[in-house]
Amino acid sequence: MATRIESPTPQAGSASLNGAVLRGVAILSIILHNYCHVLKGAIFENEFTYQSWHVSKLLNYLAHPNIYLPLQLLSFFGHYGVVIFVFLSAYGLEKKYGHSTQEVPIIPFIWTHYLKLLSMCISGYAAYLLLNAYYTDYPSSVIFGVLSQLSMLSNLQIFNAETFAPGPYWYFGLTFQLYVLYRLFFFRRSWEIIVGVIILSCIAQAIVSPAGQMMDWLRNNFIGSILPFGLGLLYARYEEKIQLSKTTDTLIGLASLTLIFVTSLSFISWIFTPIFVCTLGISFIKLLPEGQNKPLSWLGRISAAIFVSHPLARKISLIMSEKYHFSHYPSVLIFIIGALILGILFQPILQRSTQLFIKPARH
Repeated sequence: MATRIESPTPQAGSASLNGAVLRGVAILSIILHNYCHVLKGAIFENEFTYQSWHVSKLLNYLAHPNIYLPLQLLSFFGHYGVVIFVFLSAYGLEKKYGHSTQEVPIIPFIWTHYLKLLSMCISGYAAYLLLNAYYTDYPSSVIFGVLSQLSMLSNLQIFNAETFAPGPYWYFGLTFQLYVLYRLFFFRRSWEIIVGVIILSCIAQAIVSPAGQMMDWLRNNFIGSILPFGLGLLYARYEEKIQLSKTTDTLIGLASLTLIFVTSLSFISWIFTPIFVCTLGISFIKLLPEGQNKPLSWLGRISAAIFVSHPLARKISLIMSEKYHFSHYPSVLIFIIGALILGILFQPILQRSTQLFIKPARH
């Protein structure tokens, strides 16, 4: 997802989270997942619903793996990059607004953040619709789907309109909901309120059918993402009090990896998997060698551009792979190269779009 997180403004001497590096890791995870899970023979993920047969297929595959093991793991687990983006969005909001003494009026806050999201979403979404129009005949009702998407209301399913999006653009509606939730309920509120809302969101997911429509709706909307969002807020508030040794970070990272796998195997524990995705992300960037920071940080800085444009690269790569009969690994390589090139090309477009949308709102 990938909208940019709010830029933290830590005090001097603060060991703040390196959000750019973590965003770089997350965007790679997301785009590779979005490509791998549509390849022939892919093991499907449990992102919006929990379906036990997906887990059974994964376990059966792991008992007899082949050369496509990395791709299958990305197909099943790669969507958790979205969890990292939700965590970072909350972290950035709290650093920028929660630690500030300035007033933050509700309506200007919500409107400005809507415009930010719209400015990022519209370029990639419009480009994808134009590309897809070459292969798909749109009905006249497409206008309602487009308006639903750009209004950030498509996740709520208020209107029964097809958005013709390949998947990732749903994230902007989710992010907008979380921004509204932050300002109305979490902004400068006690940690007890945050924890209480997290518990309620987990209960709401636990009492509905794991593979039903209601679970799908919850996970597409803010209720399904309050856990990582709340963790991001709490970490931003208390990170300076959490000083851990490298050995401890290593143990947390290894434990998190194990628990991500184990908790994914059953429904109730699956609801809490985002906890360990977040702890893995935090420990990972602390342990990452300095030499890896620059390329990942660069990816993080253009992550929004990659996110909104990678569906075009996916469409083109899949068409090329089918036409020329590429095997999975060459197909993935072509996709990665295409996604990076498009990300570089779309970065100045997003910057210009944001300037056009946001500047008028300040007058």
